[in-house]
Amino acid sequence: MMSSMILIYLIGLISFILNRYHLIMLLMSIEFMYLSLMLMFLMTSFYFNVLMIFMFLVTIVCEAALGLSILVMMSFFYGNEMMNSMSLIKC
Repeated sequence: MMSSMILIYLIGLISFILNRYHLIMLLMSIEFMYLSLMLMFLMTSFYFNVLMIFMFLVTIVCEAALGLSILVMMSFFYGNEMMNSMSLIKC
């Protein structure tokens, strides 16, 4: 079971490295890696406190909200979500 979760994490990491041109793909691969970490926490939940699992869930939600706000701001200022078009000169 643990090896499948490590495989899920590695797939998310490889996706993060290969799809580095679109912001939405970067955010999805980060969420995929968080999903595998959450599964690892749930599998070993008898070692951890329940409060720690909820804190991890809050961290995931905050990261997703921050990523979506960055995506909205990029599409507003740059007109697309390509990472290549992002520069400090336009802001």
